[in-house]
Amino acid sequence: MSGLEQGKWWAGVLGLTLLLSCHGGEQLQSPPSTDDGIGDENEPPPLEQPGDPPPGEGEDPPPVEPDAGTNGPVGDGGEPIPQDNASWRFWGTAEGGPREVLGVTQDEGGNIWVAGGEDGLCLLRPGATALRCYTLADGLKPWAPWKGKDPAPEARYLKVLSVTGGPADTVFVGYEGRPNCESEFYKAPGVFEDPAIFKSGDADRVELQADGTLRVVHYDLHSPAHSVPGYGHREKLCSVNRIVWDKARNSLWFASNHGLAWGEPDYQGGEACSNAEVVAANAWVYTGGEQRQRCKFGVMEHIHPAIAMGDGTSEDSRLAGDVWGVAVRPDGDVWLGTHIRTTRFKIMTNAVGHEGTGAPWNFEAARKQSEEKKHRANRIDLWPDAVAEPQYPTHAQRKDDLVSDLVLMPDGTVWVSSFAWGLAKLNDAGLVTGYLLEGDGDRNISSLELDSRDGSLWVGHRWGRGLTRLHPDGQLSSHNRELGGLSALPVWDIQMVGSGDTRKVLVAFSAQRDAAGTIVRPGAIGIYSGK
Repeated sequence: MSGLEQGKWWAGVLGLTLLLSCHGGEQLQSPPSTDDGIGDENEPPPLEQPGDPPPGEGEDPPPVEPDAGTNGPVGDGGEPIPQDNASWRFWGTAEGGPREVLGVTQDEGGNIWVAGGEDGLCLLRPGATALRCYTLADGLKPWAPWKGKDPAPEARYLKVLSVTGGPADTVFVGYEGRPNCESEFYKAPGVFEDPAIFKSGDADRVELQADGTLRVVHYDLHSPAHSVPGYGHREKLCSVNRIVWDKARNSLWFASNHGLAWGEPDYQGGEACSNAEVVAANAWVYTGGEQRQRCKFGVMEHIHPAIAMGDGTSEDSRLAGDVWGVAVRPDGDVWLGTHIRTTRFKIMTNAVGHEGTGAPWNFEAARKQSEEKKHRANRIDLWPDAVAEPQYPTHAQRKDDLVSDLVLMPDGTVWVSSFAWGLAKLNDAGLVTGYLLEGDGDRNISSLELDSRDGSLWVGHRWGRGLTRLHPDGQLSSHNRELGGLSALPVWDIQMVGSGDTRKVLVAFSAQRDAAGTIVRPGAIGIYSGK
């Protein structure tokens, strides 16, 4: 990331195995300065792709301490995988796992599913000793038809970015779209728009069949003609960074490039949404009697707490950014965090629906409560720009939040992590109450999760800091001695299974690539069952 102090990324790696309790209790810091955290470009800094080498890529990889418990089997890149112990079980390439681990989850039937990047969707069945990986040949669909045809089959690209377990034998899978998929549909008149690009990515509902094959239903994250005011057709979302299943309200949330989308967990294909209540709340009539329907193809999209830049006179002047953080509140509203702003999407508590359709479920009414100018209080600038709305920040005045994840705590507070700035804490009203882990070695955070056993917060770091755990009493500790060499890899996803003494923590240790993009340290899956 431009603007960050790159020369110190690997400093102090030898001290990773020390307990972090020397930091003392949780000490929330005062709000940070508004020093610009971005480079000289006119857009937010691009986030490095999962598995890319950290800044200082010409340096040798950090050494592994000989006493760090890394005398287990060796992966493809020569990096030791730790031995299993009383608390941790590890699965790497030697057990059939993917070279790159970008997400890990468990469905209600006990199957563990892994987002394996270009190696596909991998499965570890209960009691199995090895994983099986599924690819395009097995029916995965990281694309959607265009005008009744499958675009450019020879150009298909598979990269599984995210997974979330659903009912028994069911998993929801998010893909990476091809480069420029967000802008490909919006070229100048007369310039060819490639459907193999703008229809790539999105998500699948995947069911495991009794014979080990897959049944796959695709979520096409788009808005067709006559579904959203002001658009004849819209193709903006393609890469799905995270997925959240809200079982209580039968909802899926797709955290994607450019915005957040809603999906039906039980979608079986076809054009119409199947939930009559949702359809009714999202249909309205415009002048001339034309019927508009937002809920199409099992999807409603999209919401982003965008801000204006430049003169703010056109859609092209809006800053939105990728969505990475999503958490469902007890009332059904959704906290979501992006590269630019964080918001409470009031999908279940909006008081007045569009054209009298009422609440809950009205996507359009809730979208306005995050996006319209008059609702700027619902666009939270966690690490503040030099100026606040209604002023438009110039490039030099911006400090992009670069949200990587967020977690709702039992007391209603929210922890939000940043790829660049550490942790911010919000109260239930969305006000920032303090900051944590802002040091150069700690602030690059890629994942968070609430421990259902004891209420602690698991923190996965982007480079070289492994796993930190914030306990309810404010103490910080590290699991890196048990992780050994894996602690130097990005922790891209953490998910919780169960509660109490039987809960399990699923951790995705990504991979490290060299400057040419070759994986030099493969990732692994870690499953923690200790206290």
